[in-house]
Amino acid sequence: MNVRDSLLLLIPAFVIVLISFPVGCEVRASYNPLYNKGVVALFVFSKKIFYYLVSFHGKTIMLENEKETKFQEINLQGEDFEVLKVFGGEIKDKIKLSKFYVFYNIGTSDAFSSAMLCGVINQICIHLFLFLKSKKPTASFCVYDTISFNGEVFEIVFRIKISISLLDVLYSLVYAFFKKKCII
Repeated sequence: MNVRDSLLLLIPAFVIVLISFPVGCEVRASYNPLYNKGVVALFVFSKKIFYYLVSFHGKTIMLENEKETKFQEINLQGEDFEVLKVFGGEIKDKIKLSKFYVFYNIGTSDAFSSAMLCGVINQICIHLFLFLKSKKPTASFCVYDTISFNGEVFEIVFRIKISISLLDVLYSLVYAFFKKKCII
C-alpha cells in the first residue's frame, strides 16, 4: 500500500468520525398569542440553519422567512405523523440536553391577576424541570419571568440547547421508516 492509498483511507475515517461526533444544536421558539405571531429557529454550531416567523390560521401554519411564505396544513392523523412519532420516541433518549431556558413576559392589566398567573406558570415550569432533571441530570434549567402590571402582554420564549450525533439521527430515522413499513 502506497502513501496515496493510505491518504485516501483518511476520507472514510473522517466521515465516520464526523457522523459519530455529537453536533451542538440550539432551538429557539417564541410565541405571542395576543398577536398570533411567533418565531422558530434552529442553529447548529451557532450558524443559522433556518429562521421562520410562525402564525396559526385554523388548521394551517404560516411559515414566513425573508425568501418565501408557505402554508403547511396540520395533520395529526397521517402516515407522516406516525413516522415522526416513532422517530421521536426513538431519538428522545439519544439527545443530550444541556440547557433549557424559559423566558416570559405576562401582563393582564391587573397587578394581582398578573402576579398570580406568573406564579402558576412558574410552578408549571418548575414541575416540568423537576421531571426533566430526573431524566437528564446534567442539564441546566432556568426560568426568567417579567410581570407587566400595567398592560396586556403575553409572550413566551423557549431556548433549548441539545447535542446529538448524526449517526443517532440517521439510525432513528431509518428505524422509524422500517418500523412503520413493517407495521403496515
